[in-house]
Amino acid sequence: MVLNSAFRTPTVGLDIGSSAVRAVVLKKGRSSWTLVAAGEESLPDNCIQDGATLEPALVSGAVTRLIDSFRLKKARVATALPGHAVIVKRLWLPTIEESDLNDRIPWEAEAHIPFDLSECQLDYRIVSTGGSSSSKTGVDVLVVAAKKERIGERLMVIEHSGRTPAVVDVEAFALANAYQMNYPERTDALTALIHVGRSGTIVCLLERGDPVFSRHIPIGGQSHVDSLMREGGVDEKVAREMVRGKFAKRVNEKKVMEVLHDASQQLATEIRTTIDFYRETDQAAKLGRIAVSGGAWQAAGLFDMLKAELGAPVQVFDPFRQVGNAGETGAASTGPAYAIAVGLAMRHDDR
Repeated sequence: MVLNSAFRTPTVGLDIGSSAVRAVVLKKGRSSWTLVAAGEESLPDNCIQDGATLEPALVSGAVTRLIDSFRLKKARVATALPGHAVIVKRLWLPTIEESDLNDRIPWEAEAHIPFDLSECQLDYRIVSTGGSSSSKTGVDVLVVAAKKERIGERLMVIEHSGRTPAVVDVEAFALANAYQMNYPERTDALTALIHVGRSGTIVCLLERGDPVFSRHIPIGGQSHVDSLMREGGVDEKVAREMVRGKFAKRVNEKKVMEVLHDASQQLATEIRTTIDFYRETDQAAKLGRIAVSGGAWQAAGLFDMLKAELGAPVQVFDPFRQVGNAGETGAASTGPAYAIAVGLAMRHDDR
């Protein structure tokens, strides 16, 4: 936990994951950000499954304890929806002016979004306007369809914690916000942000720093635990210790590492398939960089496998790189888990 001076009506960036909730509060100066507070609270197993909140009272309790520990007199909360609950579709809308988007988006969504739109909240994010020539008109836009049921669950959790929900974002966009703030000098033609959580992995692709594609892969750090339980005949507690590099006596460490590497290879292959699909569909540039974050970013052998599969340098995504007073929270081993929360905490200007 890191505490610093508070500021009026701060925004708490709240990342609600399947195994823990993480929160960050930032203070924006004239040219930089400073960490005010950060922390995490574990969740009991099965509170959240496939993006659905099954035990809202337990999740609200964890949120309450975590934000109470920051000792903020009042706060507004920015949170995000997981990939299960959201579809993001990139569309090029020719012969349309930006001012006409509000009327056009629902019509386009009917043709491109595989959700029942009566059960969705629609939004959009402009990627660019115009085309390669000054005479070409149109808008390059990301259309977002979020399930109202999942939005309601997130809002209820926050309201029951006694806080005011102010922003409901998309996890992939929060990752992009944090990356843009921490790596402003990077303008690669195509960058992959890979956020590895316990139950799933987010792939967010950026073109010259702007998000253009995202996908949720239902494979995360838990797959390594499950593989060890299945192949090694151990219980979950022992398997989790092995994932952390702690081996019991008489354990075949070589066999354990083979199992962990096989699990990482499965994830790396899914990531490669996702990126290949985007590049082929949108005729995108060659991948220039991969940045990895998340609570399970240290999955055995994942960095080497991603480099081999995709042919691009792989680096740790440090969400506190440009944040002052990050302290222990920003340490190399723990900081990457806060990437989504940092991106959400930056949303305190959205009033």
